[in-house]
Amino acid sequence: MSEQQQQQQQQQQQQVFSSKFRVYYEDTDAGGIVYHANYLKFCERTRSDFVREALAYDQEQHLKEERQGFVVSKLSARFHSSARLGEVLTITCVPFALRRTTLQMYQEVRNEQGVLLFAMCATLACVDFNKSKPTKLPESFTQALQPYLWPQEPEMKL
Repeated sequence: MSEQQQQQQQQQQQQVFSSKFRVYYEDTDAGGIVYHANYLKFCERTRSDFVREALAYDQEQHLKEERQGFVVSKLSARFHSSARLGEVLTITCVPFALRRTTLQMYQEVRNEQGVLLFAMCATLACVDFNKSKPTKLPESFTQALQPYLWPQEPEMKL
């Protein structure tokens, strides 16, 4: 088995979190096509659901008690096709590249037929809001992340 095949097999064994969202009128422009900025909202909601549901990590409590939270420090994205009114979208979330203060997440938005509509990679930084500076990711967060953390960068369609 080649190194590339081994990497693909390892990636398939990693857990991938996903959320589903229906496209409503409020998400679209006058032509019934999803407004471009709403893809970022769909991805943000999926990342929040991932942290809350898959990791069982309470961001709100951590913000109140520690005055720390996550901010997007870098973003790369590509629009592949348009989502339309009424479609059900699946948004995936793949964390990788865990560092002391940052984590990268690759996300894809697909329609019900599996067509790739949007792809993005975000670097999330943990910030101490009292100091307005990056801070070490919480240990409880990094431990909960392990079953979902990809050991290498996923194949991105950016």
